[in-house]
Amino acid sequence: MTDPDRILNEYEGKLAEARRKSDAIREGLANLRVTERSPDGQITVTVNDAGNLVGLDLGNSLQRKDGATVGQEVLRVVQAAQTRLAGAVQEAMAPSLGADSEAMRFLVDRLRSAHPDVPQAAGWGTPSSGIGRIEEDVPPPPPPFRRPPPPPPRPQRPAEEDDDFGGGFLR
Repeated sequence: MTDPDRILNEYEGKLAEARRKSDAIREGLANLRVTERSPDGQITVTVNDAGNLVGLDLGNSLQRKDGATVGQEVLRVVQAAQTRLAGAVQEAMAPSLGADSEAMRFLVDRLRSAHPDVPQAAGWGTPSSGIGRIEEDVPPPPPPFRRPPPPPPRPQRPAEEDDDFGGGFLR
């Protein structure tokens, strides 16, 4: 015959083990960070386990660049960090989840679909990349869209003094 106390103790032990694993996974993900640098070292970004930007350092030489160029460079570095995120999560969580577990596949697939590989610009990661160009080398951005001004109001016809041609219409 089965002892109910033994079954309950085994169940509580399994529950406690699942709770410990869950806490370890949650803590591991909460502390996970991926840091990426631009090829010239002027931009350093850090993203958390969800791919959100949590750190940004900009070098002083970026002050000589226009804002749009710096913004695009920052976005490229952020996307590079987000692309590396799935691999970092897989590496960090393999001891807790198992390298080939269903939970690991789910987590990695979710991250890869949220942050797919983004093709980098030609030369990304090499010293001769587009990062560090002089402002004159970059074509100017298109002018902002502006609505055309409304047409001028039509001139009012002067009121004629004798609109009724000498009398009422229904006389």
